[in-house]
Amino acid sequence: MSIAIESRLKAADPAAAILQEATALEDLLRTEFETPFRFLDASTGRRVVVPDQEDLPVDLEPPTALSAVERAEVSLIQGGRYRIAIPIDVPGPSRLVALGVIAGLARTPEEASQERSRLERWSRSVQDRIAGDREVRNRRRSQAEQDRQSMVAWEAMIALDRLHRGARIHREPNRERQRILRAAAELVGAQMMAWVPVQNDEDIVLEGDRLLSPWDSSRLANVLSGQTNGEESGYLLINEVSQSSWGPRFPQVVNLLAIPVTDRKLAGWVLALNRRRSSPRSPTAREPRLPRSAVRDDLEAGPSPGFRRSDAALLLPFASLIGLQSRASRRYLHIKDLLVGLTRSLTAAIDAKDAYTYGHSERVARAAVELGRELGLQEDELSDIYLTGLLHDIGKIGVRDDVLTKRGPLTDEEFKHIQQHVVIGHRILAGLSAIEHLLPGVLYHHERYDGKGYPEGLQGDAIPMLARILAVADSFDAMSTSRPYRTAMPFEKVDEILRNGGGTQWDPVVIQAYIRCRDRLKAVRERGIGESLRDALDGALRHGQRAHEFASMEASMI
Repeated sequence: MSIAIESRLKAADPAAAILQEATALEDLLRTEFETPFRFLDASTGRRVVVPDQEDLPVDLEPPTALSAVERAEVSLIQGGRYRIAIPIDVPGPSRLVALGVIAGLARTPEEASQERSRLERWSRSVQDRIAGDREVRNRRRSQAEQDRQSMVAWEAMIALDRLHRGARIHREPNRERQRILRAAAELVGAQMMAWVPVQNDEDIVLEGDRLLSPWDSSRLANVLSGQTNGEESGYLLINEVSQSSWGPRFPQVVNLLAIPVTDRKLAGWVLALNRRRSSPRSPTAREPRLPRSAVRDDLEAGPSPGFRRSDAALLLPFASLIGLQSRASRRYLHIKDLLVGLTRSLTAAIDAKDAYTYGHSERVARAAVELGRELGLQEDELSDIYLTGLLHDIGKIGVRDDVLTKRGPLTDEEFKHIQQHVVIGHRILAGLSAIEHLLPGVLYHHERYDGKGYPEGLQGDAIPMLARILAVADSFDAMSTSRPYRTAMPFEKVDEILRNGGGTQWDPVVIQAYIRCRDRLKAVRERGIGESLRDALDGALRHGQRAHEFASMEASMI
């Protein structure tokens, strides 16, 4: 059920509006008839005194019933003069009656009657011309307003499309909400916008001039929640905040437009505060935004015009977009938490099978990140490397314990059995579509650069770079760590083996990166899996081949 609670700003002073109309009409009629005109308000009978006529008396008797005058009338009055009375509609319910006196030229009663008839036809012609001109202006004004509304609606659709295309629910959600608020503020001309969530674990986001602090914004949202009588949708438009019982608590706020955002229940408020006098700038325009000083000058130039229903219609889709973004962000964090728990559980399961390799996956992941950083990879690629390093040996869950912990050399059958761990690992993770782009690292990290590796005998650049990096990191840790069948090799020996294997077992480019950063690799030690895993999952989910599924994840939430 939709609600619309409104408190409108008092219209501009009606007397001032009528005076402005009378002033313009007096100049026109004086030019037309070459005589000054006085004006009466037909609804009250009171005189409307235009500038420079303050001391000009009304020396003629007006028509008996001003409100009944529909057409221009000309009456013969004392002294052989004619009184002209022209009713003129003005904006709003008011009507003015213009009164003027013209000296007659007739010498006989018959000439006077003819002269009066001519003056009446002339007066009615002037009345019709004024009415026609006003109708043309009104049509033009209405068309201009329709064109403006159409343009604003078009700009709103463009802005929403850009926001949707650039949506990044997984990263910096507050910045994403600020982008939405900024676009909305420029469309409705608000001095300040705010997103005030109900949940305490979500930040309040402000955009524009800081009329209110986050705490005051929260207080205002609590007040507004009580204004809707329990309704959870619609909009709240208040253009006389100072006249409300709670208005003095927020003296900076002149008027406001508030949209409640719901997700089965109230999730938060989108607030637009203090509509500017000047036309809002299009969010897609190329000219620079107005400086803050110009916005303040605009607001100080006169009372704010207040928000309109059309502004509420513009703001509603932006509020909905914030609601979608908020729900999608929470869902994303929930999925990431599930993957964190899954990765921890799987890594713990591997460590439980073989005490000698405890911490191996963590060290390989960190070593691979150092190699990737030395190779100039971006942060999102380093996240992929780290997460793949943690998961690269997950298939060892399917290797028999007697083979995995055997102290002596492996037989051919046992070696073939242990080689299956890469295929098993690939099969275990294949159902996780969000990280399917990491699977080549799991499957191919035992391929050799010369094509003599497993499981498929890939050669050279046919081996994914992710797997080539992991191969060096995996070998480095395996050789520098004690195993059931041997003790750890000295670092000098590890260096020698890796150098000699460049171009045959390992990618020579990765080996060169190893040589440049081997001191950092030597410093890699066993550490717990904490926020580094969360960051890696964030990067992996953000840049995976199916990252678009997360961008459009809201479709599955509706």
